[in-house]
Amino acid sequence: MDNIICAALEEVCVRGASGIRLLELWPSLQVAVSSSSLELSDIVKQVIWGRLASQPGLRFMVSGSSMEQNNVLQGSMEEMERIGLSIVAEEHMRDSFLGLYDLKQSPHFEISQIQRRVLERLAMARSSGVTQSELAKELDIKGTNFSYVVRNLVCQQLIVKQSTMVREKDYVNVENGPKYDQIVNTNLLHLSRYAKNVKLNPQQRIEITRSVCPQMLNESEDTEPCSFPTEVSEDCLKEDVHIKDYIPAMKAICEKLEASKNKVDVVSSIKFALGYRKASGHRAWRSILYRLKYSGLVEEFQAKVNGKNVSCLRLIKKFDPKYFLPKSFMHVHNGSDSENLVKTGKRGQITDQLVEVPLEHRIYDMIDAEGQKGITILEVIIV
Repeated sequence: MDNIICAALEEVCVRGASGIRLLELWPSLQVAVSSSSLELSDIVKQVIWGRLASQPGLRFMVSGSSMEQNNVLQGSMEEMERIGLSIVAEEHMRDSFLGLYDLKQSPHFEISQIQRRVLERLAMARSSGVTQSELAKELDIKGTNFSYVVRNLVCQQLIVKQSTMVREKDYVNVENGPKYDQIVNTNLLHLSRYAKNVKLNPQQRIEITRSVCPQMLNESEDTEPCSFPTEVSEDCLKEDVHIKDYIPAMKAICEKLEASKNKVDVVSSIKFALGYRKASGHRAWRSILYRLKYSGLVEEFQAKVNGKNVSCLRLIKKFDPKYFLPKSFMHVHNGSDSENLVKTGKRGQITDQLVEVPLEHRIYDMIDAEGQKGITILEVIIV
């Protein structure tokens, strides 16, 4: 039941200062209740409501007016649903949910209204996140100015950003022409508590493909084509989020050069053998070739073949996945099969600062490590 109550409090905090109506709370708890091997029956609802009604840090609102907790406890759950009762988390509870619980203790900490709006919006998005470009438009802030807001929140570890490419495919009416692709390079933003634990190497990135009116792809010839809507509805929008990994394609090109004579081959021959055809294949080739040259694996040069100048590639060094580990880390072997990750900085630049983890964070980690068993105060003091 504790997990269900935590899920309920999360739903309340996500809704911010407006809170959530009691009737709207039940559907959002369906997954948490099912994961606890329970059904969302009236008895289970009564138990959840009893815990929430006596929970400190919650306010109860009816038609914009606050309701005393004693009156809430005296009334029945059915009555509270009938009058449209809303549950609102107090500001200190919402701040803790957003990750501001320890930062507010610092005398130098300040958070602007824009920063708070960003945190609340990312809380609403949860694990889906919001792209930086979309959030800037939503808040009506210029991209250059909004980047400073994002950077400030990232430095305070309140949000997490990951490099992302968004590709939008609009399938218009057949009479108007073929599909139109719009590519935007941006960042995918998450509130820290909802951040995806994905460590990408320099040759990986998140790609989001959005297709408008995707039913056109599966319609038969005798079906009338879907007209392009004035406003895109959720039923006419499909989104695919995946991690694009360039390493397999880069490895295939290097292996092709490795098997060639003198480790040199004609570009057109490589593209034909590996299937880089049409406009999409040529675009993918340019992207991968840039990464290969930037990594120092190949070099491109002009040579005469059968009396014609053609582009050729020469393999400079053998492909090795270790070349694409994040630059801020390196593997150090300690004589056993295990490897330790050690941070390394760039020469001439201060890239990382070594700081002691705050005492509160260490205590939280100790308690979390013990799980349901818990830890005594004496054990904490001794450690």
